[in-house]
Amino acid sequence: MASSDELIPVAASREHAESSGEHATVDRLHANALGLPAMLFVCVAAIAPAASMLFNVPVMASQAGAATPLAFVLSAVGILLLGVPVVYFARRLSSAGGFATWVRHGLGRGAAFQVGWLMLGAYALFEAALQATVGGSLESLLSPLGVHLPGGWVGYALILALIVGVLSYFDIRASIWVMAPFAVAEVLALVILDAAITVKGGVAGHDLVHTFTPAGANLAGVAPGGTLGIGIAMVLGILAFVGFETGAVYGEEARNPRRTIPIAIFALLVFLAVLYIWTSYAATIGVGWRNAGNVLGNVNLAPQQYVTLAGVYVGRWLGVALIIFVITSNFASSFAMHQAMVRYGYSMGREGILPRILGKTHSRWKSPYLATFMQSSFTFLVILFLGLVMQHTNADGSIIYAVGIANGATWQQTSGIVSFGWLASIVTICIILVYILTNIAAPFFARSRGELRLFPHLIAPAVSTLLLLLPLASYLLPALPGSLGAFFTHLGFAPTPFPANILPLFVLAWVIAGLVYAAYLSRNHPDRYERLGQILQPEG
Repeated sequence: MASSDELIPVAASREHAESSGEHATVDRLHANALGLPAMLFVCVAAIAPAASMLFNVPVMASQAGAATPLAFVLSAVGILLLGVPVVYFARRLSSAGGFATWVRHGLGRGAAFQVGWLMLGAYALFEAALQATVGGSLESLLSPLGVHLPGGWVGYALILALIVGVLSYFDIRASIWVMAPFAVAEVLALVILDAAITVKGGVAGHDLVHTFTPAGANLAGVAPGGTLGIGIAMVLGILAFVGFETGAVYGEEARNPRRTIPIAIFALLVFLAVLYIWTSYAATIGVGWRNAGNVLGNVNLAPQQYVTLAGVYVGRWLGVALIIFVITSNFASSFAMHQAMVRYGYSMGREGILPRILGKTHSRWKSPYLATFMQSSFTFLVILFLGLVMQHTNADGSIIYAVGIANGATWQQTSGIVSFGWLASIVTICIILVYILTNIAAPFFARSRGELRLFPHLIAPAVSTLLLLLPLASYLLPALPGSLGAFFTHLGFAPTPFPANILPLFVLAWVIAGLVYAAYLSRNHPDRYERLGQILQPEG
């Protein structure tokens, strides 16, 4: 574990590299480029709240019925408690390494390497996942109008990935101009709909009993319902917040980062908690709490429920806008995830964990442009591979998959939206593991600084970890082979048919690869391994 006097300031990182006998230069990012509003924009863009609400709420309503707002309350508690150690770290350690740097000073270099490795893999896949779902959405929207691109949704996804890569080559502020309008528009659309339903009182007036207690969790069309249904619905409730952590990677580009980043992160979490609870409550009373299961919870209609609600309470124009904003919010999220990924790549490059060339920044724009090129190339490859995944529907309704060129008759190209679901599951498992390691690191770091306190460093991380284990269990337990997986599926956890049941194996394989690589670095390049997570933005 490192003490504060072992930390390497960013400004001194070049000299450190040279003095250790390694001549590759380590360049700096654009200091003081992001103020508080910009930080909020990039975090909201990463989260894509409109997409989360329009697709998560119907699934949650199918599990918890009218008590979906209660599920969001409990989910918000878990995430806000995670925000306590996150803010604690952000006030003391600022670096493009984000969570990896924090865990380095709490649990040591081994855990820090795995955090950086997990985030690297998660964000690398997440951009491709988001481009796939945007491409799939555009294909579904435009193909009935006679607009077709070669390769179906793959053509749209590749064009969008190219746009992200080109803009990310320039100053970080260029991406802000793209993300900010989309982030503001999607939040404003949700607020307009929520306010209209709230003012009108829904179809039968306000109801706090069936929405904020388990009383509304047992309805027709709801499974498993009850307390278990609320707990399982919390899985998507917690996942709706994923992306807030991207603010941590801008520690070297934010103005006064040890103040700006904690304020941005915690203010965003509180705002999202209010928005999600309000939006789920408005939707529930909008259809009537008795219809929360068979109308709002009809997953096959999603996101049509919100289009209908918008038409009834505001106007058809808002329903159309919401559909558009779902697409644009996912595109803006791909920007944010790309930027987060390249900063992890840049951070690990300048420390020698990855090829040092990734630690270079552009002489004019101060962007990690070589890491951007690497990430965009990887995204192109993933999208092209996903475009070769084809499916065939059997007579009994089951689906089989293969890799090849779809003929459009017996084999169809798998939708980009389906591909998004696969990649997003892998990404989410990785990020939840990072959250849990951050919670564990908090008390050790606080103890090393003589700052250990009961609630912020022990109780908050412990309760947050317990709540985060629920979504992790929902991915892992039903996928267990044989009767074990069947047992948890019977309890109410969503079943995991192929290929969903093998997705956790990709995370396991990535973790094992990280352990092997860490062992290689420790043995062959101990100086690089020791320096992991040690480069910090100096105070001031």
